[in-house]
Amino acid sequence: MFPIAAGIGIALCAWRWGDWRNWRVYLPTIHYFIIFDLLYNLFTWNHRLWEYPSPPNLLPNHLTMNLFITFIFYPSFILIYLYRYPEGGSVAARVKYVLSWAALWAAWELCMYALGQCVYHHGWNFGWSLAFLLVMIPMLRLHYKNPLVAYALSIPITVFLLLWFQVPVLQLN
Repeated sequence: MFPIAAGIGIALCAWRWGDWRNWRVYLPTIHYFIIFDLLYNLFTWNHRLWEYPSPPNLLPNHLTMNLFITFIFYPSFILIYLYRYPEGGSVAARVKYVLSWAALWAAWELCMYALGQCVYHHGWNFGWSLAFLLVMIPMLRLHYKNPLVAYALSIPITVFLLLWFQVPVLQLN
């Protein structure tokens, strides 16, 4: 129930505080995020690092829960995060902004974990999630400003994670 409520909550927040008038401006970054999330699910189909078990989740399995999060939570997050980013602020203000979003996301994940609605496997843990958030959230801003650099950096990061966690990418069956 918690992820459904959180997804609806962030969608309502995006409706209120996101930049819906200019949603097309953010669409490439939304696509970037969704593509890499879907690639995670493809690459880790038989070797998930984290998953959303059912039960206790209301949706029938990891895939449907992940699709709900991917298509509701992520676009809503991006519409708020990029629109409210302190463009002309100091470096300290931008770092504080990124850390605030990472803390918010981490709190959401901790709630999911505590409620048994997210479980870790194959060496992944909350520490890895936190490190990933501290890379992922600035990467979204980088993609928004310079997509080619973000893609160029995302590929070695993805390869590193696949190798570190020994994900058998060639075993997709």
